[in-house]
Amino acid sequence: MKILKLKLYQETACYKKPFAFKVAETYPLPPYSTVIGMLHKALQAKNGEYFDMNISIQGEYESIFSNYQSLRMYKGNGQVTAMPRNVHQLLDINLIIHVQAEDDIIEKLYENLSQGKETITLGRNEDLLRIDHIKIIPEPKEVYRVIANHSAYVPNKEVQGIKYRLNTVYKIENDLRKWEKVNVTYIEKNNNVQLRSAMQDEEGDFIYFYK
Repeated sequence: MKILKLKLYQETACYKKPFAFKVAETYPLPPYSTVIGMLHKALQAKNGEYFDMNISIQGEYESIFSNYQSLRMYKGNGQVTAMPRNVHQLLDINLIIHVQAEDDIIEKLYENLSQGKETITLGRNEDLLRIDHIKIIPEPKEVYRVIANHSAYVPNKEVQGIKYRLNTVYKIENDLRKWEKVNVTYIEKNNNVQLRSAMQDEEGDFIYFYK
């Protein structure tokens, strides 16, 4: 299977945590489900269509700030009320995404993303995405005693960092989405967290696939 590497930039974004209603808190990096959704939109997937893929997510942001948006709530009697909601947003985000999938899927992703067939967002609908680099890379190598060169989600590792249980893909059961989840550790670049091993691409960036 081929691997596609993407370097992405966003001026601002909110990767909203589930069940954060009164305050829209954001993850430090987009969760797997958000990236998978963006890639499926780029693939022009039909409703309910899923292309199997493996994802690695890493990157940094400059700062975090708060903004206010109007939250509309629908009551049982059909009335609509609105209230201000504090929204946490990241500023100046640079991401590195690795995608592993069957060759035809990677080639279609490369073609659609590099040709810019449609506007791409990541996070909310207003969180526009700029693609700075896109490349199909050779098979990565395994390296040992790794210190991360970017903040990243690292799955199934007993390392120091912030623990998350992130959504990946879902199935519809009884008209509801049932999410598959993966346990990860968010490690920060400047904390010098050492990993026993990781895959490394030809440009020196590490790869932390979630499966």
